[in-house]
Amino acid sequence: MKLLLWAAIAVFVIWLIRSNNASTTIGAGRPGKPGKAARQIEPMVQCAHCGVYVPVSETVTDTSGKVFCSDEHRLQHARS
Repeated sequence: MKLLLWAAIAVFVIWLIRSNNASTTIGAGRPGKPGKAARQIEPMVQCAHCGVYVPVSETVTDTSGKVFCSDEHRLQHARS
């Protein structure tokens, strides 16, 4: 009976250690990829032609400084 009690305690302790270890590594993500805290928030700007908001890194600008979501919208806006 004592052996069964010690075995149950050992199994419980092992389960407790593993569940605690698993809960700390869930949000870690893949190594080499930035986590949510490491990501930079990029400003969004509105396309002068269609009004869609686009990240600054994906925009196209014309000579007057207007911002567009694509080169096609830049050309369409220049024609009108």
